[in-house]
Amino acid sequence: MRKLIIASVLAAALSPLSATAGLVTSWEYFASSNWENPVVFSGGNGTTVVKDKVISWGATGGKYEGGGSLNRSALVLDEMADTALATTGGTAAALTNSITHHNNVLTAGFQTLQSAVLRTSLTLKPFAPEMGPTFPAKVLNFDVRFKETPNNGSNTNCGFTSVSSCDDIFVIINQENLVTSFVYDGFKYTINLIETTQSLNLLSAAACAVAGAQAGCLGFQTIEGQANKAQFGFLINAEQLDVSAPGTLGVFALGLLGMGLTARRRQPQLS
Repeated sequence: MRKLIIASVLAAALSPLSATAGLVTSWEYFASSNWENPVVFSGGNGTTVVKDKVISWGATGGKYEGGGSLNRSALVLDEMADTALATTGGTAAALTNSITHHNNVLTAGFQTLQSAVLRTSLTLKPFAPEMGPTFPAKVLNFDVRFKETPNNGSNTNCGFTSVSSCDDIFVIINQENLVTSFVYDGFKYTINLIETTQSLNLLSAAACAVAGAQAGCLGFQTIEGQANKAQFGFLINAEQLDVSAPGTLGVFALGLLGMGLTARRRQPQLS
């Protein structure tokens, strides 16, 4: 779920349109995601694998999913395969991508992931009540801190409330990137990025401290020995602007929502 690097690419275009505003009620969109360099691992034994959709580490020749002994861990990125539709003012999130953390218990001494960049771009196009131009994609790399915790056999001495012994911790640092806005044809549209499985929440002050973040941090904990999935999506809402004079409206801030996760893992100090 895949250091902390923030990089954003915002594309904007200007195009004259009629001053007659029209609310876009439905959007055609496509999200594309992949892991990008730099990917940083701690020192140690075993082997590491870095692909567009998978980062894994642990025992050489081992596996992170399936039956039998699981002696590797991984961050696996799943993304949408086809163009989909998002509804303005809808209550159901338009899904983008998901990250699954295969949090398997590894023997001390293996290399572990410390940081990586998840780059996700989202391209939108007005679909209803009439088709419009395809907007240039916006790309955001979310700064996510990851804390690899010791596996101490108990969930009572982790330093924070934990389901397993002990949960690993993801924290999103740049929470301001979860909301973005743009103006198109007389309306201001606001995009809210959300995690749809309710895994992404405000963490306890203790969990934030263990992850090296300030109190009130936003993130999620992943349970040892399980595949922990976080599904991301977005909601889009609109408000009409006050257009007091006739003429043309420029299309501006057309770089729309995207997300990128920077997954950071830290080697436990005791390992």
